[in-house]
Amino acid sequence: MGDYSDGLLMLLITGIILFLIYRTFRSWVRKPFTLRSGIGFEMNEEILEHPAVNMLEQAGYEVLSDKLKIPLSFKVDGQVFHSRLFIDYIVVKNREFYIVRTSRERLPIEWTGSGMRKDFLSFLLLYPDCAGVLYIDLEQETIREIVLTAGESEEDEIANE
Repeated sequence: MGDYSDGLLMLLITGIILFLIYRTFRSWVRKPFTLRSGIGFEMNEEILEHPAVNMLEQAGYEVLSDKLKIPLSFKVDGQVFHSRLFIDYIVVKNREFYIVRTSRERLPIEWTGSGMRKDFLSFLLLYPDCAGVLYIDLEQETIREIVLTAGESEEDEIANE
């Protein structure tokens, strides 16, 4: 009778292991694909006093880094072009990281889909692990959270009805 119970126990353990492998594989397959840029940034830990820093701290964010300059280069037909991407702050709240941009008089934001694509998409694609971009309007004293979603547009939803 001992051989029978040992075999049953081995069968039960094998079944549990196969079930766990199946669940792990299924969740891995359903996990969304993210673009890993490999473009990192070094934190600038010297945080200067600024109204934006005060606004962020009052909203519950912890400022981790001050202004950063991210060098970029593009190779087109063998010719290399250089550019930079500027980040005003890196903050964290509830273990989620955010890239922060502050308003500029010379560069107003056009709050349309194409305007936000032009101004924020590069940040969201370069740093997919960030929860989003925070835009601080210093004149209106507001913080807006911009997150890239994969939803359909209104025109697509209307066409599908």
